[in-house]
Amino acid sequence: MTTPEPMPAPAPAAKRPGTVTAAYVIWLIGAILSLIGAIFALVIGIVALTGGAVFGGIYGAAAGSIVLMFAIFVFVLAIIELIIVNRMRDGRNWARITLTVLGILSLLGTAAPWVSSGWNSSSSGGVVGFVIVLLAIILMFLPASNAYFAARASQRY
Repeated sequence: MTTPEPMPAPAPAAKRPGTVTAAYVIWLIGAILSLIGAIFALVIGIVALTGGAVFGGIYGAAAGSIVLMFAIFVFVLAIIELIIVNRMRDGRNWARITLTVLGILSLLGTAAPWVSSGWNSSSSGGVVGFVIVLLAIILMFLPASNAYFAARASQRY
């Protein structure tokens, strides 16, 4: 009678590099700011709905409800963004790709006014956000980050 061979020890978990942690912090701050903005938008939407109904009749209520629906949409997106950011931190490549796509869309949305109407004094605020999002994307694809995501993927299969 033979005894079964012992199970091999699981591979040690890949240590998260500083590049992924830095990208995580950048995305997390952005997600938290989105959530705070969504909460303010919800309050404004509720005020717009009630104030619009009281002072503007049916048209005021309609305008207020549009603001409120938009605020709810932004709030749900902020929660989803928080979930995706945390999955990226844990080494989920799909989350890294999703954040990259969202980041590129954000970059395009920020740069579009510069292309269409040129540079002006109000463009400088967008530059900061542009650089921060670009930095977060680059950090997620540096060699140490790539190795981390590859190691995490191989541990799951």
